[in-house]
Amino acid sequence: MRLRSIVSRALLALSSLLRPSVAHASSETVTEAPASERWKADPLLPGKKHGSMAVGAGVPFVAMGEVAYAPTDNFAIGGIVGATPYVLGLGVRPRVGIPLNERTRMSFVSTILFYPTGEGLVGDGPPWFLAQPSLRIERRIGERGYVHAGAGLVAAVGVPSKTQNGEMVVTYGNKRFVSHELPWGVWNTVGAGGAIAVFDKTLLFADAMLVMKGVTVPSEWIGGPPVAFLLGVARTL
Repeated sequence: MRLRSIVSRALLALSSLLRPSVAHASSETVTEAPASERWKADPLLPGKKHGSMAVGAGVPFVAMGEVAYAPTDNFAIGGIVGATPYVLGLGVRPRVGIPLNERTRMSFVSTILFYPTGEGLVGDGPPWFLAQPSLRIERRIGERGYVHAGAGLVAAVGVPSKTQNGEMVVTYGNKRFVSHELPWGVWNTVGAGGAIAVFDKTLLFADAMLVMKGVTVPSEWIGGPPVAFLLGVARTL
């Protein structure tokens, strides 16, 4: 009985020592800021149950806009509309982020565009489809900065129409061409960019991309010059 009493008192003392530590740990867990609040300059992921709006200009798109929504901290999808000097494009841009640590993230981004016609901004020419998946490594710089670098692919395919003679006709750059095979192409890309938060919910961003064929840079591709860039502003909603 004496031994049992000693053991009981020891367990009671041990539990009283552990109780404050557990409470302190729980308090730290509750008050920890979510990742979406720590990344103030984040042009991809606006944060769980938040949306974002962005507008930009560059090459080949002289004007582009996106409205996006993030159901979770690490996934978002946006609707895109953009205009080049020749064609109008509509599409979506889903993205998934995988945090590597508090300041580093790996993201998969895939832009999918539909060009209703390759014959001017408004026309009756055959449509085009384009997909641009890429893998990024992103890094938070300070409290308001963000940079990224990555690589990916661009794939484009035209949907030709047929003439009365059975020839396939494709359109691009406000012109029509006769083709004997399905027009398509695949290129690899490298890119980089960054952003800076100018206000709590507003940021400026810049993205650049080089289009390549293997290890060489082609003189041109389906999008024109083998370079693309976009400068813009985004706002978290």
